[in-house]
Amino acid sequence: MAKSSNSVTSTWGALHAPDAQTFGRLQNAGSGATRLVACGGGRDAVVISPLQRGLAALDGLDLPVEDGLSVLADHMRQELIVLVEDGSAPLWADVQGVRVLSLGSWLLVPTPGGDGSLAAAWLSPPKHNTAAVWTDQDGQPSLGQVPVAVDARDLHDALSTVDRPTVPSAAS
Repeated sequence: MAKSSNSVTSTWGALHAPDAQTFGRLQNAGSGATRLVACGGGRDAVVISPLQRGLAALDGLDLPVEDGLSVLADHMRQELIVLVEDGSAPLWADVQGVRVLSLGSWLLVPTPGGDGSLAAAWLSPPKHNTAAVWTDQDGQPSLGQVPVAVDARDLHDALSTVDRPTVPSAAS
């Protein structure tokens, strides 16, 4: 997880900006800290911009950060990336600031067992983050076997709540 080992994070929103130690580690990560994997094969990546908006949606779902949810941050582009079961692209068609990476797309991810870089850092790594889950049946890099835990429809509904304008109540 992209935070220092001696801190405890209770909310997703607290992960918006990495602490100084984590920032330095991610900033100085070498080229081996990340790799490209093919999307599809049973998994899509929902990319939400800006990052803070996506984090607010995850807070709305009340999902524990430490639960191995397969959630990344691109701190350079200020985007949240949530790995979900494939097939959710139509759900997001009219949602501004959201795109879905599916079959034919590639995603930059941290190498198994690592934190990544500023461009791809784990906020909640998959429960079983081993090299085996990051390859398809032909041994090629793929999202297809990566465990996912966030339901795309629940995420969509939570983001709709975040995006809903609030109307101040009239004083009685």
